[in-house]
Amino acid sequence: MVLLAAMRSLPRKITLRDVAKSANVSVAVASRVLGNHGYVSEEKRQKVRIAAEKLGYSPNIVARSLKTASTSCLGIVIADITTNFFTLLVRGADDVGRQNGYHLIVCNSDEDPEKEKVHLEELWNRKVDGIILCPTEGNLHRLRMFTRSGMPVVLVDRRLPQLDAVSITVDNRLGAFEGVTHLLEHGYRRVAIMKGLPGIASLEERFLGYTQALKRAGIARDPQLVRYGELNAEISRTRAGELLELRNRPDAFFISCEAMTVGTLTAIQERGLRIPQDVGVVAFDDPLWASILRPPLTTVRQPSYSVGTIAAQTLISQIAGKTGGLKEDITLRPELVVRGSCREQSPSSAALPHGATLLR
Repeated sequence: MVLLAAMRSLPRKITLRDVAKSANVSVAVASRVLGNHGYVSEEKRQKVRIAAEKLGYSPNIVARSLKTASTSCLGIVIADITTNFFTLLVRGADDVGRQNGYHLIVCNSDEDPEKEKVHLEELWNRKVDGIILCPTEGNLHRLRMFTRSGMPVVLVDRRLPQLDAVSITVDNRLGAFEGVTHLLEHGYRRVAIMKGLPGIASLEERFLGYTQALKRAGIARDPQLVRYGELNAEISRTRAGELLELRNRPDAFFISCEAMTVGTLTAIQERGLRIPQDVGVVAFDDPLWASILRPPLTTVRQPSYSVGTIAAQTLISQIAGKTGGLKEDITLRPELVVRGSCREQSPSSAALPHGATLLR
């Protein structure tokens, strides 16, 4: 009797039916809103969310997964959601996920292995059906445990050769090679590179493309023109400023990623230098604002949306057990988008060293 009385005194768990009743909608509508699938009008969606928050409703994801052997959730851990590359990548993955009945849980690592670890553990505990990951190199052991236990993992933007997982990447070396070659073809000779953080595979590949373009043109790489730094505007502004204060300053910049572009352009503007007359600029990544600058910015555009869609399609196929040819890494080609941040014409044919060639 005492036990029964104690049980009656325990608070009753709020159910989906309670939320639906409070919001004055059907259980099916409440399920669609809280499961984030199917169409529901914005008015009803708001009512359900307010009711769920007011009642303290918490869906039992684990119980649902036991019934269906699936949570219908995919996790995605990316480096920086504020950049156009990752924004479009997530959009592509989300579109494919929704078309196949999956909800996408988005996590941001900020290139921090410890933060990445927390996100991976949370996704594991939530029993997501698979994970798309832009990896740091700090959680290889944990990722191996995931894949060995049967958790499908697809990598984007970077490879981890030590991990048995498909990667969807862009040809970073080629993109950088073509971007730097474009600067050299337009008469620039002291091309600096804003390299970003050391150790990130995609940025190292872009540095290799930069080096190869200089070598093909017969130009020795000057270590003074290489700048590392955090991937943010303020630090890149400082690093670019250091370059522009050199006695023999660069006459052009190749910027390795969007996060460093704003800071570099700010440093150029602060010194009263004109683009492209005084300094040429080509940036890897193609942010939405690149075309509205004056002059508009020449960029290396990544097929970001396609990286996301292919990653999601690959992951969903693996979840379904349809591996087939999906064990092969996929590398997509970037596109040089020529705008106005380089001189319109090459100077004279004598600008290149004798015998030098610029190969595409």
